[in-house]
Amino acid sequence: MTIDLVKLQNTEVTLDNPITLDLTKYPNKSIKALNNLYIKGRIYYNSLENLCLDLTLTGDMILIDSITLDDISYPLNLKIEEEYEINPDFLQVYTINNQNTLDILKILWENIVLEVPIRITNTKNAKLSGDGWSLGYENKNNDVDPRLAKLKELLDD
Repeated sequence: MTIDLVKLQNTEVTLDNPITLDLTKYPNKSIKALNNLYIKGRIYYNSLENLCLDLTLTGDMILIDSITLDDISYPLNLKIEEEYEINPDFLQVYTINNQNTLDILKILWENIVLEVPIRITNTKNAKLSGDGWSLGYENKNNDVDPRLAKLKELLDD
């Protein structure tokens, strides 16, 4: 999704449409898919000649469960309020071929990645175990390690 920055100087761009992000261009190991993305808002220049974005992005992220590695649908509801000074650094990063054509998908992708939780799981009170390991193991019978039994006797006194 591109926006001509020259034409934007006299007016504002209003967005109210679904969008798609190609995850092959924007790799991330924790996001498997982005579904039903919808953008609403406006892009304009303020009185200081800075580029302002006032956008809302909604949709669903398909993430990987931290414990079971299953797919989890995670709702996405972003409010993007950004102000950019138009300088050579900005033009190099966010425009196409350093021209006056803004690639808004790069800005959206940066904000989406910031919303990905560090850890997410659907399992409640997981008591998973395997050969020689367990997850969420609770020792309910309060057995004392025999190597520390003498220490326990000392602490009881």
